[in-house]
Amino acid sequence: MTKNNLSNLTANLVLDARATLGECPRWDADVQRLYWVDINGNALHRFDPVTGQNESMDIGQNIGCFAQDQRGGFIAGLRSGYARITAFGGDVLPLASPDFDPKSARFNDGRCDLQGRFWAGTMWEPRDKTGGTVYRLDPDGRFSIRANPTTITNGITFSPDGKTMTLADTPAHVLWAFDFDGATGDISNCRVLREYDPPSGRPDGACVDADGNLYVAMFQGGRVEKLSPQGELLAIIHVPVPNPTCCTFGGADLRTLYITTARTRMTDDELSAMPNAGGLYAIRLDAPHAAGIIEPRFAG
Repeated sequence: MTKNNLSNLTANLVLDARATLGECPRWDADVQRLYWVDINGNALHRFDPVTGQNESMDIGQNIGCFAQDQRGGFIAGLRSGYARITAFGGDVLPLASPDFDPKSARFNDGRCDLQGRFWAGTMWEPRDKTGGTVYRLDPDGRFSIRANPTTITNGITFSPDGKTMTLADTPAHVLWAFDFDGATGDISNCRVLREYDPPSGRPDGACVDADGNLYVAMFQGGRVEKLSPQGELLAIIHVPVPNPTCCTFGGADLRTLYITTARTRMTDDELSAMPNAGGLYAIRLDAPHAAGIIEPRFAG
């Protein structure tokens, strides 16, 4: 599999959502629906790819990330901290949360590890220092700081074998990898997996496939990059708008890559030329690409 014969893939629009900051797509294999958020729109969405219908739930504040839980609801990282969402359209229940100032920071990217612990990091909105923090929320409700500081936390993934975690700091143009101990939830051996030149875009949200390859959305880069577990560029998926934000695999066979995008940081002229910015995009990836994985649920 080489870059040369795979670099002309292009994702297509499946929902003209016009989200200000679409993010955190997560596939629910049980009901065959895609959940995703508009962070600045304070909304959790549910998309049915068969009918094209998209439903929205008002969260009442910024929702940066979430994971499904084993109760049928969600664990979420909000502007104010952690919350449990009892069901789509249900109640939003605040939980004990880290002591950060929501005037300057909010939760951004996050997902569960294979043991059902929720990893989520904050972004430091002034962007003048590494004021973002990566936390691990355990099923018993305890949380702790678990990774190096960031300015904008993104790119949290866990390899299918549970041995590697990744983390990106978007404005620093860097994607790191760590050794991950699933039994203890500890990370070690931080190393740079891939660095980017600023004009080429910035690493945002990501996901992994069943072979452990990474799919990294490149904000202001108009593409998703497929990387090997060692950081080698394997393929480029072009997105016809400048700000892809995150991606995940869905569909009955987990071979459709869904990609969220954003309208934020675009000028009026750019929005006029690209009105579908903020939409939900998708591309089917058949063999030799691997299928995706089912996301772990929060065990608390």
